[in-house]
Amino acid sequence: MDRGCSLGSPIVGLDSRYLLAGGWAGPCGWALRAGMSDPRSFSAHERSPVKSIQLATRLALLLLIGGELLMVQWASLASRGSGLTVSEGVVFAGLVGVLNLVAFSLARPRIRAQGLALVLARGWILGSVAALFTGLGLALAWVMLGVLVVVARSGVEVSPEQIRVGLVVTGGLALLMGFGASLWGFTWGQRRVRIDRVDLPVTGLPVALSDLNLVQISDLHIGPLLPPEELRGMVDRVNALGADLVLITGDVFDFDPAYVEAGCRELGRLSATHGVFAVLGNHDVYTGAEQVVASLRANSAIRVLRDEWERLDVGGESLCIAGLEDRGVGWTERDSESTELERLAQEIPESLPTVLLVHRPAFFAQAAALGFDVALTGHTHGGQLSLPGLKHHNPSRLVSRWTRGRFEQGGCVLYVNRGLGVAGLPLRFNCPREISWIRLVPREGSEALP
Repeated sequence: MDRGCSLGSPIVGLDSRYLLAGGWAGPCGWALRAGMSDPRSFSAHERSPVKSIQLATRLALLLLIGGELLMVQWASLASRGSGLTVSEGVVFAGLVGVLNLVAFSLARPRIRAQGLALVLARGWILGSVAALFTGLGLALAWVMLGVLVVVARSGVEVSPEQIRVGLVVTGGLALLMGFGASLWGFTWGQRRVRIDRVDLPVTGLPVALSDLNLVQISDLHIGPLLPPEELRGMVDRVNALGADLVLITGDVFDFDPAYVEAGCRELGRLSATHGVFAVLGNHDVYTGAEQVVASLRANSAIRVLRDEWERLDVGGESLCIAGLEDRGVGWTERDSESTELERLAQEIPESLPTVLLVHRPAFFAQAAALGFDVALTGHTHGGQLSLPGLKHHNPSRLVSRWTRGRFEQGGCVLYVNRGLGVAGLPLRFNCPREISWIRLVPREGSEALP
């Protein structure tokens, strides 16, 4: 079928549990999804990653309690010159454990609330993130100090007071770094928008397509955390790049239908020589897929690909843009397959270089096996939190093997965009928002077609 498009089936039967699905939330900013904690509400193929997230949630709560216990231990050393007794430690651990469990149960369903409930829920989560980081820092600092003391005692005498001072000083530095990093991520860190230049290799790419200027944006989550008026500056930055194509890979909206019309009007300002294309993500389904699509068509020239593909003529050559729509289920799957993706692969002529837009990177293995050249995705937000030098070791590894950046498998190259928005908590550390400025290049070892 060489007509350039094929309509897929509409999405029906949205389960109400997904309407409450929040973004990354919880005591470490990632372990929980609001309203989606019962494994019985998931199909069998979803349960394994859900169990991993539940396990991570419990581990995060234990680490949080341990971190808070270490902070009290530090405060006791600094203020009264001695640490907690065993009985004091047991009592305090029990107390903070109960308080955190209560706070967790109250905060989780209110992560999408408005007004004071929202402020309190996110305030507790932010404080928990800071306490978690600080506790880990305290543990690491004190273990290192202990090693130094053992080594030093082999040559010189170290008094208990010197050890106490060392614990107080290193603990104070850990507190400063932990809470400072969290505060930075909540303020400047989550507001940074970075334009990343990306080259993606394509086997046998025609020369005329190697100059094509593609811009990808993803995971805007237009809503309370990214209102349309704040989106305006991001649209201006995208337009300033003079794109030949602008490609949006899902989660345009967060969860609230009230933002759809104004958000679509703002997105209608996006401009590109050969058009703007988009696919829906799981949060667009939570918002209302049909409402989102109808509003995009009414308020913009954005072409929403719903299990469709389109042929573009560029400089006398052809390029295929294909789009797989997210069904709003299986968001925790690390590997997914779709019969619609198989159908698209059968319909698209093999001679056409093809860029696949799909929200979740879980479809990468199937896309590579089916012969797609490029897959552009989002969904993970790059984890929103990652340690310097360990960008791929971030919270989103719970739900994806491909968390951010470029990956290759066979002749297919995947790019995972970190997103323009945030979900759950407005917190980013070592993971700025992203506008991907993409250039297709001939794959090394393959001959570029004239």
